[in-house]
Amino acid sequence: MKNLKLLWLLAAACSLTFASCNKDNDGPDTSTTVTFESATLPDAGYINNTSYTEQGVTFNNVYDVQGQYMSAGFAVSKLHDKVTAGFNNKFSVYGDGGAAGSTNFAVCYYADYTTITTGVNDAYFSFGAGVEKKMLSVAVCNGTYAFLSVREGDNFAKEFADGDWFKVTFTGYNAAGTKTNAVDYYLADYRNGKNFVCSAWTNVDLSGLGTVNKVVVSMSSSDSGEWGMNTPSFVCLDNLKFDLPDVAQ
Repeated sequence: MKNLKLLWLLAAACSLTFASCNKDNDGPDTSTTVTFESATLPDAGYINNTSYTEQGVTFNNVYDVQGQYMSAGFAVSKLHDKVTAGFNNKFSVYGDGGAAGSTNFAVCYYADYTTITTGVNDAYFSFGAGVEKKMLSVAVCNGTYAFLSVREGDNFAKEFADGDWFKVTFTGYNAAGTKTNAVDYYLADYRNGKNFVCSAWTNVDLSGLGTVNKVVVSMSSSDSGEWGMNTPSFVCLDNLKFDLPDVAQ
């Protein structure tokens, strides 16, 4: 009996040692999160005329100086008007603020018409030249403009019905410019009897993109025509998380 007890204690000790060794091999948490909280926003509640950089990640912005509007890319906002429909409320999230109780977030505008006519996608975030990071996740939510358009329709877009869908696609590229992979998330999904419209911050797993230098953000919808999407091509992002690239053993 004593021998059995001794063997059990030795086995337990080995198990604890193995777990401890595995924990040590995992190493410290080296992940980084972009929260957009470092942006100082004006009384209007948003900045839409310049690119934004935080934690080594630059979110591009294409601004038409003559027309004074953002024609593609990212704005940083803190607006959360969930009632006002239409284009003039395009920088509001359909939520109570940023993800996880924060204030600021990013608003991505995908220039669908520009992409169709020129083949150029102008919405992306990237690291410095030659720098690659391992993507982990991002929080996603519909903006009020898109949410109410999907639910109620507007002057350009239809109210969604059975079979309709609206999604955002994240496409990764490495430092050599080669596509790594793509990840889709449905912002609205009325396929197969569903009646879903994203109305709260939701974490999207981006680990499938692998190690990237740049991530292009695009959107698509079942409600599209000759000039591209009718559904408003806006989506809100927050808490972008990435890590150091894996090191070959």
